[in-house]
Amino acid sequence: MRKPLAGIWALMFAALACNAINQAWTTSSPSQSAVATVVAQTMQAVERAAGTPSAALATPALTSPSPSATPMAVVKAVSYCRTGPGENYKSLTDLKADQEAALLGKDATGDYWLIVSPAGECWVAAQDVAITGSTQNVPEVTAPPSTSQGVPAAPGSLYYNYSCASLTQAAVTLTWQDAADNETGYRVYRNGTLLAELPANSTTYTDDTSRGPGRIFSYSVEAFNSSGTSPQRTTGGFRLSNCANP
Repeated sequence: MRKPLAGIWALMFAALACNAINQAWTTSSPSQSAVATVVAQTMQAVERAAGTPSAALATPALTSPSPSATPMAVVKAVSYCRTGPGENYKSLTDLKADQEAALLGKDATGDYWLIVSPAGECWVAAQDVAITGSTQNVPEVTAPPSTSQGVPAAPGSLYYNYSCASLTQAAVTLTWQDAADNETGYRVYRNGTLLAELPANSTTYTDDTSRGPGRIFSYSVEAFNSSGTSPQRTTGGFRLSNCANP
């Protein structure tokens, strides 16, 4: 429609121009410069009328907003996914390393994320996952009522083996079963003295120690959380009698 309208306007102005020129000749005998001025002004009006249409008539370009990616939690290592945002909530399921889950919400402290796991909705510690995508629109979710979790179960099936690097040095390696699902970590003792405090899900520890004639070794392992400690699992006393010298 733009080109036909422009043509109509041009024809109308051209007709007006001719009429203006005729009137000029009729009313008087104008000079050639006066006629030229009338023609020039008329042609400028024609050119403006036939020029680029008003910007108001232009059709605006339509743009579609790009969809935002769903933020995801990528599990760094084996972790618990709990019924609430805290260690005092029961573990609902174990999450495996590199497992991905969609984010549903966060707690007020920002220490836990609410995710969708194969076992259902559950809470995972923020330190145990890496986040992909924007979390700007992830809502804050009110935590469910807290319940006492109780002390964790005692470690099971505690074993030891050893090797000797020299006449004075030995390495004793302990392995045990991770029987608890609500522990904060494990503590390892040698002859009643605390050696190490390990993270949750730990199942082994190696003690590099000195050896001597007739020395007796005894190791114990316990699980712990905010409610207390489990019963200890112990190896009983033993000597490095079968340790071969290098």
